[in-house]
Amino acid sequence: MEKIVKLPPVGMRIIKSAVVVFLCYIVYILRGKQGIVFYSQLAALWCMQPYIRNSMNMAIQRTTGTLIGAAYGLVVILIYENLFPKTGQFELIYYLFVSIMIVLVLYTTIVIRKKNASYFSTVVFLSIVVVHIGDADPILFTLNRVLDTMIGIIL
Repeated sequence: MEKIVKLPPVGMRIIKSAVVVFLCYIVYILRGKQGIVFYSQLAALWCMQPYIRNSMNMAIQRTTGTLIGAAYGLVVILIYENLFPKTGQFELIYYLFVSIMIVLVLYTTIVIRKKNASYFSTVVFLSIVVVHIGDADPILFTLNRVLDTMIGIIL
């Protein structure tokens, strides 16, 4: 006897997720393809919750974490750009510096009583100081990183 597998229907949260990913692309195009649409999409999907109240809480956490991580990330990039020679000799020192800065990033979320933002703050911080170190304009990248995330949160 064959067993018929009944698949669950596609729910509204799935549909809303697809729509918001597309909307992020639309905003990206309207911005002249500035920034990185991936960050907007991640923020939008992370904030997508079954209930609006939960979505608002996630949006506040994501915004707080983004601002903290971006601020510390910008500081680290500026220090790197101005103090570390591009020779690669001090690579291990830079890695140690980034690791120590994680303490400050996380501690800040505790001090301002936003512990739930700690994950977001570290993700934004590391995306700036690891993935985008050496970008042509660190200030512009950091501002775009914040803007990309805010677009996703708002959508």
